[in-house]
Amino acid sequence: MIIHGSALSPFTRKVVLSALEKGIAFENRDLNPYAPPEDFKSMNPLQRVPIIQDGEFTLADSSAICGYLEAKYAAPQALFPKEPMAYGHALWIEEYADTALFKDISEGVFRPIFINQFLGKPVDHATVEHTLSKALPLRLHYLENQLEDRSWFAGGAISVADLSVYSQLVNLLHAGHLPSSDSYPHLMAHFKQIQIRPSAEKLLRSETAYLGQMLDMISGRKT
Repeated sequence: MIIHGSALSPFTRKVVLSALEKGIAFENRDLNPYAPPEDFKSMNPLQRVPIIQDGEFTLADSSAICGYLEAKYAAPQALFPKEPMAYGHALWIEEYADTALFKDISEGVFRPIFINQFLGKPVDHATVEHTLSKALPLRLHYLENQLEDRSWFAGGAISVADLSVYSQLVNLLHAGHLPSSDSYPHLMAHFKQIQIRPSAEKLLRSETAYLGQMLDMISGRKT
């Protein structure tokens, strides 16, 4: 299996973590959507990452891919609850993370900091500050309340819901704006219990190294 994606994409991160948690052997191939290969549109007409190739089968969209991995590799680590209400709630939290949380973090924090720099533009501090003080707290408070009496978002074990939220929040960690445990004790405890898992630890190290190389390259362009 080949996973095509971008190292700092939260959706690529979700798929890679799912594969690692399930013990699936795969090859990780970098695909930069800002400088895509010629066959990008044929792989995914929406021209987004991640995309997987499993033999002759090609599939795009992180939610579709995670569902496919679960159907094909249910054991040993199931990432979708069996109980109907927990299953439905896992899908809802995944959607909430993939849409609302992604929009605020990507457009309001990650892009104004990192993508601006990659494109040779100054950091948009005003947008970042507005997002952190006005928009993002609404999303984080909702997730905090969802975890008030539980360790995981859906069911009694880690699921696609947990990986989806964690995958979005990692980009706040990279940006130096991870929420505080004082303000969001349940959400940050949840984040940390995933962060210390072997799959997440390994992936975070590689991402941090990749981001450092990119920032060093930008610094070199300025000197």
